[in-house]
Amino acid sequence: MKGEGRIAKDLATLRGLGKRERREFVWDYYKIPILALASILALAALSLAATIGRGSTVLYAVLVNADDTGNSAVFSELLAQSGIDMDGKQVDVSAGYTLRYDGMGASDGETVQVLAALFGIGDLDLFAADQPVFDSYASQGAFVDLGLFIGKEELARQELYLYEDSNGHQAVAGIWLREGSPLHRAGYFAEDVVIGVAAQAQNLDPAVALLGQLAAVYSPKG
Repeated sequence: MKGEGRIAKDLATLRGLGKRERREFVWDYYKIPILALASILALAALSLAATIGRGSTVLYAVLVNADDTGNSAVFSELLAQSGIDMDGKQVDVSAGYTLRYDGMGASDGETVQVLAALFGIGDLDLFAADQPVFDSYASQGAFVDLGLFIGKEELARQELYLYEDSNGHQAVAGIWLREGSPLHRAGYFAEDVVIGVAAQAQNLDPAVALLGQLAAVYSPKG
């Protein structure tokens, strides 16, 4: 075969070269596959590092138009209260994204791209934002129907964010959080927001458990 003949010829050439010439020969003729292999190994290493780094993460929450100095302990506390063992586990919270549809700037465009990727690959479990932002993703069917996971008694105490899916079914995409909610007290929000669980959530059970516990301890109706 041509490939095997080429390799045999190159090996014969290498035997007659010194160390420096061998390195130069290999680089000149094989740098493309070498670089390709190096890229594959680098990507594999990054993927492994990310997996290891997030191995203890039980939930990933994204809060838009929030104060990123909020106390993330509120999420771990709610999960622990729901019965989930949080020993050695953590919640990753990203609260630095801003998105304003009136007069969008460069940072808003970047947020749209990032959120599209996070929703698309399921690298997002819990999502909270003001109504205009939540509207834009609920209209795309981005959230699970909480009515399938949270008890009617708890939902009855909430102000529900409802939407009608493509089949005409009215679903509970989220619940309203107003002044006095755990996330407000933790310093994340000052205005009303809606919180929901991503339809493609990798950590669906913890996300639903957190919202179920939140619904059990908080009600905007008083």
